[in-house]
Amino acid sequence: MIEWDAYWKKMADSGYINYTPELLSVICSTMDLSGKYVLEVGGGTGGNASWLAQRGASVHLLDFSRSALQISAEVSSRSGAEIELVCADAYRLPYSDNYFDLIFHQGFLEHFRDPMPLISEQLRVLREGGYVLIDVPQRYSLYTVWKHLLMALGRWEYGVWETEFSVDELRRLLDRAGLVVVRAYAREYYPRPFYAVRHLHKVGERLLNRPIDLSGPGWETYNMLWERFERSWLGLHSLKCVGVLAQKVSQGVMRRADTVSL
Repeated sequence: MIEWDAYWKKMADSGYINYTPELLSVICSTMDLSGKYVLEVGGGTGGNASWLAQRGASVHLLDFSRSALQISAEVSSRSGAEIELVCADAYRLPYSDNYFDLIFHQGFLEHFRDPMPLISEQLRVLREGGYVLIDVPQRYSLYTVWKHLLMALGRWEYGVWETEFSVDELRRLLDRAGLVVVRAYAREYYPRPFYAVRHLHKVGERLLNRPIDLSGPGWETYNMLWERFERSWLGLHSLKCVGVLAQKVSQGVMRRADTVSL
């Protein structure tokens, strides 16, 4: 089993800060964050949580790794964001029913063989009309092939076991939980593939996971075309990661809700 405290210390030493622009863009285009209660489960270094807090959300970050929480505290302090850090078990969230407007996690659900108890617990603390966003590795990608090869060789750094989901699998999972899927997106490593040469030479996490200014001649067109690909059917079924946003609605509303065609 992976030692997450040691893992996050290594990530901090490398300068890694989790920043997921596609995930954040979907959240901000769906809801007004001002005054909303947000929970990130398994927050890593706290980059996404800090970004949302800077935009007016009341953000709680839950992790059972004290190293991750310490790093998140340092990241939020440097950014000037205020987030509530909670060391707890994701199977037993220390919150009352109907507490949050949004619950999200990135790089989390794929580490559990049965995700339903986790999702059910998240739904307990989610208000009616609130959203759940799940971001996980995508099943049909070269990354998945590479990951399983390393697992077979005993060289996978994230533990001896990890799974992945297709867009359709995620949709069925959320349907079973009683949620209505409203958005889906795909993403690659960030920065986008023009820079993603990680497997061609040894580039550290410091470059590949930090936002880079891609402004200037030509970049606007490049970004527009790449974002269009991420939203396409091919992007949803081939890029490294996929995210699905779903809403908690009453049974009467559920049948009338507009859902995304995946």
